[in-house]
Amino acid sequence: MDVIFHLDSAAKWPVALSNITNYLAAARAANTPGQVELLINGAPVTDATTTSTIDLAPLIEAGVTVAVCANAMRSHQVTAAQLQRGLTIVPAGVYELALRQHAGFAYIKP
Repeated sequence: MDVIFHLDSAAKWPVALSNITNYLAAARAANTPGQVELLINGAPVTDATTTSTIDLAPLIEAGVTVAVCANAMRSHQVTAAQLQRGLTIVPAGVYELALRQHAGFAYIKP
């Protein structure tokens, strides 16, 4: 089962990270393969930088694709060089969501 988590509010980081961790554990326990993606757009793109207290490495190590909206990066003056390692930049977060949903991904917004 393929799933995309959508984060567009910095206040939702704890819930989003908990949801993803819980989903991964349940999917592994049920032996349910699939892709998992976290799409970050809006203000939380600033939390995807190397100076952030939010560490995205454990998600990446667990096989989660962490995608960051290029439009939001521009809006919040975040450059690719400032991002944590292993993140994927997508041209537009809303387009990424549409693509994934069209491809059959379940949509979860914490």
